[in-house]
Amino acid sequence: MLKHLEYTRHSITEPLVTVYLYKKVEDGKIISAFRIMMYKDSVISIYEDDKLQGGVILDIENGGVDKAYEIIKKYYDDTSDDMIIYGEKDLVDQLLEKFDGQ
Repeated sequence: MLKHLEYTRHSITEPLVTVYLYKKVEDGKIISAFRIMMYKDSVISIYEDDKLQGGVILDIENGGVDKAYEIIKKYYDDTSDDMIIYGEKDLVDQLLEKFDGQ
């Protein structure tokens, strides 16, 4: 479920949109997380588990909002995961429209 959304302006070298997906177990403990970052023409996803050994890059794809949505759907379970989104208003709104249209 969407836990937090914040419209932000990016600065130099920061992603236009950043999405965090937190995987949890039944008692609410976070066991892993994905960070999906959308840049001008690329989307990158990183995975890390609760052992804190460092993130692993899973995806580096060309594309924008459609590709970001595709990658989010690949890893997101709306029955148990928490999702947090930060980013440019117009891009975040486009992303949310994709979720509303599913």
